[in-house]
Amino acid sequence: MDEVDVIVERFRELARGECDSLLTFLPIFEEAVTIPGTSTLVRTHFLAHDANGVPATDSLAGVMANAAVDFCIPRAKAAQAYADYEKTKSTEAIISLNEQARDLFVESESSGEGGELLLFLLLERVLQRPQLISKMALKTNPQVHVHGSDGIHGGLADDGVLDLYWGESKLYHSSSDAFKDCFESIAPYLLPDGTDRRKQDLLLVRDHLNVPQPELVSYLLEYFDETNPKTLKVRWNGVCLVGFDLDNYPNIAALDEAQKEDLSKMVRRWHNTIGSRVNEFKIITVNIDLFCIPMPSVADLRAHVLKRIGVK
Repeated sequence: MDEVDVIVERFRELARGECDSLLTFLPIFEEAVTIPGTSTLVRTHFLAHDANGVPATDSLAGVMANAAVDFCIPRAKAAQAYADYEKTKSTEAIISLNEQARDLFVESESSGEGGELLLFLLLERVLQRPQLISKMALKTNPQVHVHGSDGIHGGLADDGVLDLYWGESKLYHSSSDAFKDCFESIAPYLLPDGTDRRKQDLLLVRDHLNVPQPELVSYLLEYFDETNPKTLKVRWNGVCLVGFDLDNYPNIAALDEAQKEDLSKMVRRWHNTIGSRVNEFKIITVNIDLFCIPMPSVADLRAHVLKRIGVK
């Protein structure tokens, strides 16, 4: 294994958590579909149901809340806390990370941070794309939302290309509003003329790269040096989470064939909407992963997540 292969492998290992611990409560419905005429890949997920037939909103909220430290706290700071535990055998420093993460969330049930947290989990656990910057950790006022995109993650390809993934999450009551606003928000980062918008985020990544290994940091920073030829080997990508309320919420594990077909028809209508929006915002050639997640109530999920995290 040569040096590049080692670097690529170390970078992939930065992705945190197990996919199954998330998808147990958020199983996929049918196979992922690429929208015709675009480079947008759509995965549709529904909440699982418990043995009583109740959607597992609180269970999903628990998985999300348990990832709050990973989402909010830079890896190096978490590593320091675990090193302190090894030294002192006290969990004090580790427990304090939970408090620090909790205090970064906006105290509002209308906050979009729950969607950002779920998007983070999908990126790290399903797509295996490590977080490059913890924007929550850069907050100077906990009651103000972070600016710019909802997350920046990365992937190192075997051919030396650095894939950057701009994230956008929208959890709305209305599906049409969620799809429209999601693509409207992410398009400026993905268009060919989006240099200024990307540059603002890339400066933050360069100065606050959430990577603990010095040799990996040095390797990645070459992609952000405008004098280095590696800047030509950076590819822009998008990852979107669109969640919305759905009446008569289905238990996909208990559907008969006719019910599955009816649900498939509904999913295809969402696909058509996605295709229209991707064309409208002129991002048909950009690689986009979109997670489409109908919910019994996005407001209930937000409330459960905040309660689980301990935000009043």
